[in-house]
Amino acid sequence: MTGRTGRDVLGEAAGPPAQDVAEDAMRRLAQLEPGGKPSIFTSDLTVNEFLLVREAGFRPLGLVLGTSVYHVGLQIGRWSKNQELAKLSQAMYEAREQAMSRMEAEASALGADGVVGVRLDIELKEFGSDIVEFTAVGTAVKADGADPGPAGTWHNNKGKPFTSDLSGQEFWTS
Repeated sequence: MTGRTGRDVLGEAAGPPAQDVAEDAMRRLAQLEPGGKPSIFTSDLTVNEFLLVREAGFRPLGLVLGTSVYHVGLQIGRWSKNQELAKLSQAMYEAREQAMSRMEAEASALGADGVVGVRLDIELKEFGSDIVEFTAVGTAVKADGADPGPAGTWHNNKGKPFTSDLSGQEFWTS
């Protein structure tokens, strides 16, 4: 982690400070800046989805992701009784939230209003049955003429970019 802000690495067009974004991720995001050298564009949207998101009034900025690897541990329970394993459930919730928060932080660093096509993958690691990796991936978007309605902003109630698991087509029709 670094104390850099999105403005330090991405220039004045970037969004709020990105203290939660790793330095390597900030270098990758800096390459997404239009006119940057080298300027790249990555997305997991199909060509049709890309065009429909544009038609809905949003400009795709690039692929953002967040990941979290958690040791979910062991919780002793009575196997003769049905019960939730609360400690393990809590660890899973925390790992998911970390991955989503890191993806949102990358979107904020790009100055995005939201993330569409969010996919959350969960993988149990072979090197430890009690290790789980959550990966959140989506395409950051910026509103270009889309009306945010009475709220006046596309950000959620925590001031972070909105997240949507809708595909580009579903996003366009909603």
